Amino acid sequence: MINCGKYTAFLILIVLASKGQAQLVNSYTIDNSPLPFNTVRCLEYSSNTLWIGTDYGLAKFENETSWTIYNAINSPLWNDNIRALKNDGDSLIWIGTVQGGLFKFDGSEWTNYTPENSGIGDFLVRAIEIDMNGHIWVATTEGLFVYDRNIWISWTNNDGLLSNNISSICAGSDKIYVGSINGGVLYFDTSNNYTNHTIISSGIPDNSVLDIKIDSEGKPWFISPAAGLIVDLGNGGPWGSFNTVNSDMPANSLLCVMHGTQGEIFIGSESNGLLTKVENEYLQLTTSNSNITDNHILCITKGNNEDLWVGTNDGGICKIEASPINQLFELNNFQVTPNNIQCGEELHFSQNISAHYEIYNLQGKRIQKGDLVNQNYLNITNFEGTGFLFMKISHNGLTRMEKILVY
Repeated sequence: MINCGKYTAFLILIVLASKGQAQLVNSYTIDNSPLPFNTVRCLEYSSNTLWIGTDYGLAKFENETSWTIYNAINSPLWNDNIRALKNDGDSLIWIGTVQGGLFKFDGSEWTNYTPENSGIGDFLVRAIEIDMNGHIWVATTEGLFVYDRNIWISWTNNDGLLSNNISSICAGSDKIYVGSINGGVLYFDTSNNYTNHTIISSGIPDNSVLDIKIDSEGKPWFISPAAGLIVDLGNGGPWGSFNTVNSDMPANSLLCVMHGTQGEIFIGSESNGLLTKVENEYLQLTTSNSNITDNHILCITKGNNEDLWVGTNDGGICKIEASPINQLFELNNFQVTPNNIQCGEELHFSQNISAHYEIYNLQGKRIQKGDLVNQNYLNITNFEGTGFLFMKISHNGLTRMEKILVY
């Protein structure tokens, strides 16, 4: 029996709810791999190849076994301080640098676009995106530029932008979302007409946006460096926001975002590690509760099998492996009941099982573990208080995750 007051709990089957919790983390740094530098600004994954942009070179990591490093010494990448990457099909990569402009690399030939030989207006490229028409959108500190592979189009202060410092771009099916520093968010339509959304004009919580991603319902989500996570619930508002004041979000200073396949949202923070938003709850993966190498997360991308790759400020890259979650016992209609239990009551399984289990709290701390030996029940004995728990049941390489809300 648990020495606590009464509570009820319900179990929600949720795929990947514990991403960032109790997951295997593999790290690659300058100490254990050919990675050229531990500051990783950008990542792109395609066809078993991870492209890694660092402050001192570009790395190509194939099949998690083969490394190729490109830098100013061994390649035409004459400026190897990388800030942006974008896959263009399976064989072409676009590369944004700090002082070398935009590069295109097809595996053998390099093409460099700078203000001296093209219509791009800056040597510093912060972000790259490709729209539905194959046009290349480029964010710089001197404005926004689009290359249709023939001619360049630009937008700057002279064209009505409130800020030339463009930070992020995300292409949807009928809109291009563009974030800036202190200039709000731009929504471009298919005719390249734009609407500027700011704190004053539409009530967006912050005029600065560092990253943008579109969810499965087509809603854009914005990462603010000071105001947390923002979502457009309409078309230029109303806005939903999630920060330390109005939610359990652990931090307001956020840097990057990635959507999962089941509605979860992965967020890189400046000093609070990798956050996972699961409905109205937040999971946190840090150096104190895992072997992730740095709490300063600069970028996130997805690899095979929904694995996450994260780039850090001083810890290289980390691969967070996704388990084959919720495949366990599915063919036998495995269930956990009852839906409501009181303190000290048993959780019951619909069949006798022999498996290993672990239970974690939202901070990633394991509070209970053990082995189920041909049994159909379990007591949670080491938890006091309220909140979410995650029960991981593992058997023959398969894993099932149950989310438990204690209130």
